[in-house]
Amino acid sequence: AGDADRAMDIYREVRADGLEMNLVAFTSLIDAHARVGKMDQAKKLFDQMEQEGCEPNVITFSALVKGHCMAGDVDEALSLFRSMLRRGLSADTVIFNTLLDGCVRHARFELADELLGDMAKYAVIPSKFTLSIIVKMWGKRQQVDKAFEAVHASIREGHRCLDAQVGTCLISVCLHNNMVDRAVRVLEEMKTWRGCDGPDESSYSMLIQGLARRGDCRRAVKVAHEACEAAAAPSSNVKPLSEECVRSLFAALQRQGLAEELGSPLAEQLRAAQMQVPQGTRSVASETSTASRLSRDRRAAPVQSLTRLSGEGAGKLEPAWMKARKAAAPAR
Repeated sequence: AGDADRAMDIYREVRADGLEMNLVAFTSLIDAHARVGKMDQAKKLFDQMEQEGCEPNVITFSALVKGHCMAGDVDEALSLFRSMLRRGLSADTVIFNTLLDGCVRHARFELADELLGDMAKYAVIPSKFTLSIIVKMWGKRQQVDKAFEAVHASIREGHRCLDAQVGTCLISVCLHNNMVDRAVRVLEEMKTWRGCDGPDESSYSMLIQGLARRGDCRRAVKVAHEACEAAAAPSSNVKPLSEECVRSLFAALQRQGLAEELGSPLAEQLRAAQMQVPQGTRSVASETSTASRLSRDRRAAPVQSLTRLSGEGAGKLEPAWMKARKAAAPAR
């Protein structure tokens, strides 16, 4: 609200100085109000804009459509979208995705179907975000097979719409619909998608937290180990797991009495990969006997060696799927 108020102060100063507003100024002012839900004021500014002979463009309409979608008024957003088309303006991917996302967020699935059916008519080229919205939509409608169909159709048609965000959405859809095994398989499938660099930290975190919430701690830890390897690999784009993810996993291990068996080796690998270990988590080595500590260190050694450095960064290992992707990549 503060940005919108400051923008209005500037607007009044401009008016007081007798200066004219242009398309960029009006659109920025409308956007500032739409972002904070002040749609009545945004509409007044839109009307003022037209009265002064300043023609709105697609960006102006996008700001209004987004504001109405955020407010849950999908019908008004759709009405504005159609008004824009009647003026001879062409829909772009941004405004299409904004409206489609609003339909899905507010469970207006029939309108979403209508939009998707008309996508070719609008000459809108689907983006990665478009595919993510479609995947979420089928998940909300509890039609997981159709979410997979959308992804596989994108692969068949050669669209470059597959990335870690789409994969993370697909994992989320599976977990939301209690298809845990399928969620695990998505992580593996992502590693084979052309044009996709494979899972990222969000993909790993989504799956780890989903498994941990369901008490499937052994698989959650296995995925966490892989995430550590991926983050520590040379030239990796995978970032460390979120603190929330790691905290929830260790809490689940504690509840199931697996903190010593699984938590200690994982904590060591997290530290080796320069990831945060939740505050208050103690290495079990400091809490148990020397004998159990030595036994545990032997179990953890292979894990720790995955990220241990030798010399100037040498010796870093990377997951097998990363090696396979690099080997299959065309020489440059």
